Amino acid sequence: MSENRPSTHHRPGRVREIKGIVFQSDGQSGVGAWVIRPVESVNRRVAGVRLDPHGPSLAMHAGIHVSLENGEEWVAEQLHGTIQNYLRTGFNWTPIETFRARDRGGWDVTIPATAFRRIDEEQVAKTVERLNTLGGHPFLREDCTAFMEHMFSHQLFAHVPILGLLGINVPIGDPAMPLLRPGAQLDPEAARLLRLSELQQLKDTPWGFEPSAISRAAPRFLAAGIIGTTVGCLVAKRSYRAT
Repeated sequence: MSENRPSTHHRPGRVREIKGIVFQSDGQSGVGAWVIRPVESVNRRVAGVRLDPHGPSLAMHAGIHVSLENGEEWVAEQLHGTIQNYLRTGFNWTPIETFRARDRGGWDVTIPATAFRRIDEEQVAKTVERLNTLGGHPFLREDCTAFMEHMFSHQLFAHVPILGLLGINVPIGDPAMPLLRPGAQLDPEAARLLRLSELQQLKDTPWGFEPSAISRAAPRFLAAGIIGTTVGCLVAKRSYRAT
């Protein structure tokens, strides 16, 4: 059996249609097991999502599953791991079979893009054109969720609820927290893998929940504290020199 074709920065052909958003859970990733999934679990708890301890592993990565004019299926995704990905562009095109080989005992599933809030067929058509024309950004500027939001020109994922708890709205998405329509109809297996019943608990806000007024004011208090401390240190230093 021949090896799977590698990912490439070069567009392999013209995109004909978007088959959906594909989610992936790597079953053997040490970073996923010890860092990414624990953080995702905390994010869900912060957002008030009740977790099923017996549910499938959380998604760690996502991309745009497309079909080219020649009929081949590829995934447009943002990858890291090389200097070029980090500093020049992380935008890669990966054959679907190569993408699925990275499951390593985990899972992947594709759902319609229109299952996301505020994404309709018109937005999907515009995204096809963006995929056929736009370039990419470095991974240090744009991770996998930010890449998809860039292409769709809409927020698709809850922006790290832990930061939302502090009132900090930074567009860093959690791949395990897609903002799906309340009445989204998914294939039963897709619904199970994505834990659809849990995702339906998310609020329609940037973080998937509504932070308190105190949380929203936290950045201002923090900034005021830093400025006050800096000014105090400068005044104390001048006073010391004067004596």
